[in-house]
Amino acid sequence: MNKNLENTYQQIENTIETLIMQGVMKYKIQSEKTVNQKTGLEQVSWRNHVGGRAVSSKAFNQVQQYLTILSSRAYQGLMSDYSIIRASYVFEKEKLVSHNLLWWPCPVRIDEEMVQDIGLIEGIQMLLEDKNVEKYLNMRTPVRIDFDAKNDKRDHPRAHIHLQHYDCRINSVEPICFNRFIRFILDTHYPHMMIDYRGWNYLNYQYENKRKEIEYDSMNRFIIKYV
Repeated sequence: MNKNLENTYQQIENTIETLIMQGVMKYKIQSEKTVNQKTGLEQVSWRNHVGGRAVSSKAFNQVQQYLTILSSRAYQGLMSDYSIIRASYVFEKEKLVSHNLLWWPCPVRIDEEMVQDIGLIEGIQMLLEDKNVEKYLNMRTPVRIDFDAKNDKRDHPRAHIHLQHYDCRINSVEPICFNRFIRFILDTHYPHMMIDYRGWNYLNYQYENKRKEIEYDSMNRFIIKYV
């Protein structure tokens, strides 16, 4: 059994369930564990993955990407404001190869009554088409935190954060576990929520570290550190 994969899987599942009990999240879809029979790579990720232009990297920050992920149920959790949380980790034996961590904020403010009456997706689409849409818009950039041990170049740090634009990559130095990711999102985008972090654990990963000294095009660095 791959202990790192199993620990990551349990962390994602347990933390989302804890946040649902605290009223921070509304809904959970169980993560999926898979093994690539050709490469031997093991992955914990969201179910119902769909590809295509709507979910490509260049569609980052486009509302259709949010709607596509939401309608296909390709996520692990919905926040209390219907923002999407999803996470994927790939391992080669005990070493982390890559991760993809995404918070996709709901583009509008939608109340529970509308969701119950006509459905979440239908309600969001109705508000986006409303002639007074500016009353409902909730403009926030998605946050995607990526790690790829084998892709470390001047314009592509192996660990980086995407904000606002698909070609924005802020060097984040090293991979992070799910709990560091979700706490970063909660601290920065939900600062007024009262959240009990007692009992949270934080995982550290081994990964190929044959790093050459690279002078990145951008010298900005953003370090997410919870211990």
